[in-house]
Amino acid sequence: MFENAKFTFPFQTPMNKEEYFYRSIFEEHFPSETAAKTVPSVPSIACSSPVALEWDKSFKNMNDPSGRSVSSVHLESY
Repeated sequence: MFENAKFTFPFQTPMNKEEYFYRSIFEEHFPSETAAKTVPSVPSIACSSPVALEWDKSFKNMNDPSGRSVSSVHLESY
């Protein structure tokens, strides 16, 4: 499935399996390129903007829209 993402979704191709899953659900309800244009497809952490990847060097290699890969972020904030 994800291996063929560029063929399944040639416009704003999902960059990871999680994004592919969300996009598949989205396409079932909104099957048009115009609808896809409303959903950004950029590297991010926890639904942030690409700018968040610049905040910390350890974020650079992370592309996780749900933020699960940054498990210690909430523990270290207190």
